Amino acid sequence: MNIKLILFICLLFNVGFVTKAQSYCDFLKKVREYQISIKLNEHLEDEYQIPEVDTTSFDIKVYMSFFDRLKLRAGNRAFLVNFYNRDTGSPALCVQETAFDMDKFVDEIITKRNHYTDSIFDQKKSEYLSKNYQEDVIKRLDRIKENQKKSITRNSALIQYAIDSTKRVRNNLIPEDTPIGYLQYLFFHQMGEQFALFWHAYYGEKTVLCDKKDIEYYLSYYKERKGYFYYDENKIRDLLNLDLSPAVELDSTSCIISWYEIYTHGGIYKNAYKIERAYPFRIKRVASEKIAAINALFFY
Repeated sequence: MNIKLILFICLLFNVGFVTKAQSYCDFLKKVREYQISIKLNEHLEDEYQIPEVDTTSFDIKVYMSFFDRLKLRAGNRAFLVNFYNRDTGSPALCVQETAFDMDKFVDEIITKRNHYTDSIFDQKKSEYLSKNYQEDVIKRLDRIKENQKKSITRNSALIQYAIDSTKRVRNNLIPEDTPIGYLQYLFFHQMGEQFALFWHAYYGEKTVLCDKKDIEYYLSYYKERKGYFYYDENKIRDLLNLDLSPAVELDSTSCIISWYEIYTHGGIYKNAYKIERAYPFRIKRVASEKIAAINALFFY
C-alpha cells in the first residue's frame, strides 16, 4: 500500500480519536460547570428548616438537557427532592409516573406520621400525669411534641419516596447505543447528584478528571488548604504528563469505560466500568487503581 495513503489513514484515525476524547471532556466540563453553579440555601437561622437547593440556580429541565443522549423510561417525569437533614444531604433526582398521585401519597405519609407522633407523646404524657410530674416537665414534653411535628412536612414525605431506589432518575434512564450515550449514562449514574452537597456529604464528593487543567486546579486547591488535607502532591503532579481523557470501547454485548476519578476527600483512582448494552443496562466496576492519596485532616 502507498506509504502516503497509510499515513493519511493513520492521521484520520488519530484525529477521530482526539475528536471523540474532546467531545467526552466537553460534555463532562459543561455538566460540572453547571453543578458548581447550583447554590444551596442552608437556612442556618432556623434549626427546624432543612437545607434546600436554590431553585433560581437549578432547573431540572436545563440540567437534563445536558444529557442529550439519554432518555427517561416512557411515562415518567423527573423532579428534585431535597434529601437533607441538619447534618448532611444532597439532592435526590427522582421520577414520577404520569398517573401517580403524589399529593395523595404525601398526605397519607403526613397523616400516618402525625398519628404516630400523637400516639407516642400522648401515651407518655398520660404516664407523666399519672405519676404527678411537675407542670414544667409536662410543658417541656408538649414542646418536644410540637417541634417533632414541625419536621413532618411535604418534603419529609418526599424523602421517604426518594429512599426507594427504583424511583431515582439514575435507575430509569435509557442510553443511546453509542460511546457518548454510555459515557453520559455512567456519569449520571455515578455523579449525577454531585451538587449542592451539605456538610458530611462532602466526604463522598467526587468527579471525573479529564485534562491538564483539572490537575492544575486541584494542585492549587489543595495547596491553598494544606492545613486541612494531606495529599500526595508528586503523584498528582505526575498526572500532568498523562492523557486523562476517558476511554470508551464497545463490544457486542457491553461497553467498557475507564476514566480518572477524584474523590476530593479520599484520593484519585483510575476506574473501569462495564455497562451492559441491553436493558436494564447494569453497571459494574471491573477495575480500580489508586493513583494518589488524599485525606482530610479534619471532621465536618
